[in-house]
Amino acid sequence: MNLIRRNGNEWHAGPAAPGERLRVAVLCSDDPHHTYLVSRLARELDLVGVVVEPGAAQQRRLWARRAWVDAVARAYQVRRQRLTGRSAYRRRYFAALTAGVTPPAERVRRVDWINSAAATAHLEQLRPDVTVVCGTTYLRSATIAAGGLMINIHGGHLPHYKGNHCVFFAFLRKDYQRIGASLHLVAAKLDGGDLLEVVHPEIRPQDNDEHLYDRSVHLAIDRLVEILTALEGGQAALRTVVQEDAGETFRHRSRKPHLDLWAWLRIRSGLERVPHIPRGHEPVRCLAPLGDRQDEPR
Repeated sequence: MNLIRRNGNEWHAGPAAPGERLRVAVLCSDDPHHTYLVSRLARELDLVGVVVEPGAAQQRRLWARRAWVDAVARAYQVRRQRLTGRSAYRRRYFAALTAGVTPPAERVRRVDWINSAAATAHLEQLRPDVTVVCGTTYLRSATIAAGGLMINIHGGHLPHYKGNHCVFFAFLRKDYQRIGASLHLVAAKLDGGDLLEVVHPEIRPQDNDEHLYDRSVHLAIDRLVEILTALEGGQAALRTVVQEDAGETFRHRSRKPHLDLWAWLRIRSGLERVPHIPRGHEPVRCLAPLGDRQDEPR
C-alpha cells in the first residue's frame, strides 16, 4: 500500500493494487502488554513481522556496556515489580484481554539488540508501511529509516513526561490530569517525535500507578488499531502535530525506593485519596476527514 506524505504532517494511504493492505511490523519487548499489542494487530491488520528485543537482553546489554548505574537501576525496577505484585497484576490484566490470535512463528524474530545489523536487515526485508514500536531500547537512525512510518506507544503524557515511569511520576506529583499514554512518531530525539494522540484513562479511588499504567497503555493500543484501520480503509488521513518543547525526562534510576515508599504511605495512611476522574478526551485527534486537508506546508 502506498503512504503519501503531504504538507509535512499528513499521511494518506492508497492501495497500489486492488485489495492490497497496509503492511504493519512491530518492534517490541516481551512484557504482557507487548503480547496484547501483537495479538490486536494480528487480528485486525496485516501484521507482516515482529522483532522482539527481550527485557533480559536489554539488561545484559547494560552490563556489557558497563553502564553500571543504569544496569543496577533497571535490575532493581524488575525486582520491585515482582516483589510488590505489580508484575503478576500486569500479567492478569493483559491475559484477560489477549485473544488467541498470534502471528505465525516464522514472522517473529528475537534479537539481542534492536539496532543490530540483523534486526535492521530483517526490518528492511519486511518492507512495512507502518512500524509500531513499544518497549524497545533507543532506536538508531538506520533502524528508524527501515521502518516506514514509525509510531511509538509511550506510557506517559507527552510532552510533559518523557522516558521511563512517567505514569508513576505523574501519580507521585498528584498530576492526575497528565496521567495517560501517547502515540507519537519515532524521531532521533527520545520521545520527541510529532504527536498523534494522547489518551487518558478513567482514574478510580482504589488505583495505584500500575493500574493506571496498564489502563493507559491498553487504551493507546486500542486507539492505534482504530487509527491504522481507518487509514488502511481510506476513511481518513493521518495528521500529526509538533510537540511543545516542555516537560521532563525520567530514567529507571529516577524512581528511587523512597519515592515508592512515599507514594504508598500517603495513600495507605489516608493522607490522600485518589480522586475519581472520568476518562478524558484526547487533546489531539489525528484522524482528519479526507476533505479537510491542510494546504500550507509546515
